[in-house]
Amino acid sequence: MSEYLDARLDGLRARVGGPWTQDKLSYLRKYVEAFMIAMAPKRAEGKWEQLVYIDPLCGPGLDVDRHSGEEFPGSPLIALSTGPVFDRLFFGDLDPENTDALRARIAPSALPRVSLEPTDCHARVQEVVQALSRRTLGLAFIDPEGFEVHWRLFEMLSQRPIDILFLFPSMAIVRNLGRCVRESHSDIDNLWGNREWRDLPMAQAARGLSPTVEPGDAIYQSWAVAFCDRVATTLGYNYHDIKGPLCSNTRAPMYHLLFLSKNQAGLTIWRNVHRIGPDDQRNFVFDV
Repeated sequence: MSEYLDARLDGLRARVGGPWTQDKLSYLRKYVEAFMIAMAPKRAEGKWEQLVYIDPLCGPGLDVDRHSGEEFPGSPLIALSTGPVFDRLFFGDLDPENTDALRARIAPSALPRVSLEPTDCHARVQEVVQALSRRTLGLAFIDPEGFEVHWRLFEMLSQRPIDILFLFPSMAIVRNLGRCVRESHSDIDNLWGNREWRDLPMAQAARGLSPTVEPGDAIYQSWAVAFCDRVATTLGYNYHDIKGPLCSNTRAPMYHLLFLSKNQAGLTIWRNVHRIGPDDQRNFVFDV
């Protein structure tokens, strides 16, 4: 469950996070800026009718660090502040208190570009995708805490030219693996869209079919690699990359940030961003 505090700056609710929160938002900010700088000229030339941003788990728009108390803009406000600007921004959150707080934080001048609904992320994505033409280019930020997102969300996004940044729940998978391998239908089944994840080495070990595998960085990342392979072979997201692990304040792996695209240009933009870490230091690019 999400944790919230009242923000000092405006008194509205803010979502509590940790070091991984600022890491993921730093990469989002850099990619959004690079994406719009690269694609705005294509829009002007008529290649794309619109450039849109989709954030179906948007939260209240402001985050606060659990330990330092620092407040910083969440993903919706980052996308809204980017220039060149998106033509449309589609936000959603199942909690109406979050959408109310976000609406209050959006500048009146930006509201005509915004569609904001208190609804489930899958219903929101379905509604948005159905409304987009095939000459609309999109960027979707999929930001769950755990297993809120199911495979069908990616199936729906794949129907249009939409790049995806997905906060992949590596820690949640490892923590819940013992339970999920025993269930006939589990949270991981929902995320994967089938039962094939049960053939992966760590799942085999959890079922007692192979020697025990101790979780480490490589094991956490192996789940992200396998998911990228699945979206590539099944949905055509052949251009993908992984950032992470994004860690807690104790350096425990929490998430991986996945970039998914059907276009080489998207991956080129991402990797240029990816070489510069949240601390503006150049990092090694992990190829998958």
